[in-house]
Amino acid sequence: MDFGLPRLALAGGLLFAGCGCAFADETLRYTWQGIERKAILHVPEGVAGQAAPLVIVMYGSDDKAANFQKNSGFDAVADREHFVTLYPEGIDGAWGLSGRRPLVNGVPVDDVGFFGTVMDDLAQRGIVDPKRVYATGFSLGALMTYTLACAMPDRIAAIAPVSSGINEAQLENCKPGHPMPVMMVNGTSDSVQFYDGYIRSFGRLLSVPETLEYWRRADGCTGESGKPLAHLNAHDLTRASLVEWSGCAANTGVQLYRIENGGHCWPRLAKPGQEEAADGPRFGGCSNDIETPAEVWNFFKGFSRR
Repeated sequence: MDFGLPRLALAGGLLFAGCGCAFADETLRYTWQGIERKAILHVPEGVAGQAAPLVIVMYGSDDKAANFQKNSGFDAVADREHFVTLYPEGIDGAWGLSGRRPLVNGVPVDDVGFFGTVMDDLAQRGIVDPKRVYATGFSLGALMTYTLACAMPDRIAAIAPVSSGINEAQLENCKPGHPMPVMMVNGTSDSVQFYDGYIRSFGRLLSVPETLEYWRRADGCTGESGKPLAHLNAHDLTRASLVEWSGCAANTGVQLYRIENGGHCWPRLAKPGQEEAADGPRFGGCSNDIETPAEVWNFFKGFSRR
């Protein structure tokens, strides 16, 4: 596949502003659909000057890229493991999902096209290895992760949605199924994106088991195993376990970190002296037994596009 794109004259109206080589953080600015779109790029010093794996990290509803960059913990893992992180900024705190897309100049936002042009540009600049591009996100960002997997299966090597199943409109657009390594993190007491799914005026959210079954079938997995994880914080009322599907085709895999009593959150390891879960009662318990960005990368690093 040819990833080369002219920097200043791209179909769709992409313009780039920034230095030719990234160290630490760089704000990328593009003109797309007639407006400026931004993304924060973090390139660890240890990978500068070489094409590295890329993890696209997407925030939940009404958040901001800089805030989620700070709170997700991904940059510390990137610095240690030598990969690049990208934090795109959505439109009005939202993403262009199937069935629910914010408007730009009177037309639905084309986030898939925007993501594709960013990926093209970073590959052309020699920052990113186009065969090792991964996507993860929280809540609404998790839904956008599914959208990218379904719309760009030839460009996304693996996904890790956190705190959401897939919605019905996305599933319809994802047929026929295609192999894709998938890791999910979900709390059984999620009061926002329910573990058992929901039906609302804007459509149906599939349950976590239904979502996993879709990807298990798409990946041709035949075996299943599970194990409880070590409990690290006595004040944490959640319990975490890892369920893995094996025998999958096309060098794929499916995993679920199931958080019993877990709410709508991004799990992080317990900190010294921490006596209660990080999130308040609105979102339920937040597991302190896994470090989400570290586990996501441990899953991602085993996969690349052929």
